[in-house]
Amino acid sequence: MKRALAVLSVTAAALGAAGAVAPTAVAASAGPCKTWVSATSPYAGSASCGNLTTSDGFRARVVCVAPQGATWTVYGPWKKGGQTSTATCPDRAIDIKSISVQVSP
Repeated sequence: MKRALAVLSVTAAALGAAGAVAPTAVAASAGPCKTWVSATSPYAGSASCGNLTTSDGFRARVVCVAPQGATWTVYGPWKKGGQTSTATCPDRAIDIKSISVQVSP
């Protein structure tokens, strides 16, 4: 049986970012989770969730941007509450379009 995933999103555009942004500028709360991105290449997005039960897992989901404007999605490893999941864009990425957190019920 497939398990449903809750997706909490925070986009760089919604935070007023235009291009690469510093980690403190993108840090935001998505429910009990916080997200942030790196300011330079290789671009990466991280998520940390503190208020999860022991059965919950989460991971970072990052949408990367290529020089031609194409996008692709990368995922960090599944983690438990109190840990950090980081998803890193390939070297050819020029920016991060969005970062979100997937939480497994």
